[in-house]
Amino acid sequence: MKLRKLRIDLLKLLFVPILFVVVFVRPSWSLDSYRAFFVEFLGYLFLLSGLTVRIWCIFYIGGRKTKELITEGPYSICRNPLYVGTFLLSIGVGLCFENLLMLLLVPAVIIPVHFLTVIMEESHLKERFGTAYLEYQRRVPRFWPRFSAYQSPEYVEVNVKAVRRIALDTIGVLLLPQVEDFLELLHEHNILPVFWHFPS
Repeated sequence: MKLRKLRIDLLKLLFVPILFVVVFVRPSWSLDSYRAFFVEFLGYLFLLSGLTVRIWCIFYIGGRKTKELITEGPYSICRNPLYVGTFLLSIGVGLCFENLLMLLLVPAVIIPVHFLTVIMEESHLKERFGTAYLEYQRRVPRFWPRFSAYQSPEYVEVNVKAVRRIALDTIGVLLLPQVEDFLELLHEHNILPVFWHFPS
């Protein structure tokens, strides 16, 4: 719980500069161009990929994180698939907002914060599970998936509270493109200023 709180507190602290970029920085290309369509469509693909990975993870680890050593499903191909899903989401958000500065800024925030969290979590898991975790660490890569190692039982026990939480998160993420469309409308009608158009 302390690790999760630390990660969330760090992300909250870095939220303000990201929000500034989202609201006041825009691309220089036309919003009706093929480039705008392609960038936003690619963003949707990354968002859906990230959401799929995170939902898949929750079915295995929801409510059990740090209580049990989960080594099946997505956790059989990499040790931190939830954070891989978060990284994919961060790329998708930058692309959906058609904001290249945000595309650079969000991963620049997400990656160090989650990497630090992973280091701390690994230390905790080594203390808690000992040689079982060391063996798991030896077999399974930290981030880059090894699909050939995939294994899973036919059925898994699901934590309903965790599934409810990821469902709400999913709704929020899927609304982001609509938020982008609303910001475009505000800029188009000069209700919100644009402080910088990044070059195309």
